[in-house]
Amino acid sequence: MPVDVVARKDAGRLVGAAARRNVANRLRVALRGLGRSRSSATLLFTGDDEIRALNREFRGLDRATDVLSFHMQELKSESDPAGDGVFLGDIVISVDTARRHAGRARLNRELERLAIHGLCHLFGHDHHRPGQARRMRALERQLLAATA
Repeated sequence: MPVDVVARKDAGRLVGAAARRNVANRLRVALRGLGRSRSSATLLFTGDDEIRALNREFRGLDRATDVLSFHMQELKSESDPAGDGVFLGDIVISVDTARRHAGRARLNRELERLAIHGLCHLFGHDHHRPGQARRMRALERQLLAATA
């Protein structure tokens, strides 16, 4: 169950190799906990400029955000059989935004939270409506607790 990690130059300076491996390991444990250990994803650490360009191109929002997810197929949930043994998609995290939200001392924890948040999106979860948001937050809490 590979979780490939890519770090752009500036993001790589802010988040060391050990921290990147830790976040990737948290995603692997989360996938295993969901019974999706044969599935894979790519985790990209970048900065505000790149995530702003992606947000503008794919969502029509001309601003940086903390995390974006690009799924390879639309899944109904983490239990959707179509999500087993496949490449789920990409999780893109802006280290700049994460750092502003978390501060330097808690950056690693924020990166882990954002990666799990992005994974939930890959499984079809969203937070635009209150009911959806509650289900997604519950799954995030469950996965973060299980991977701690």
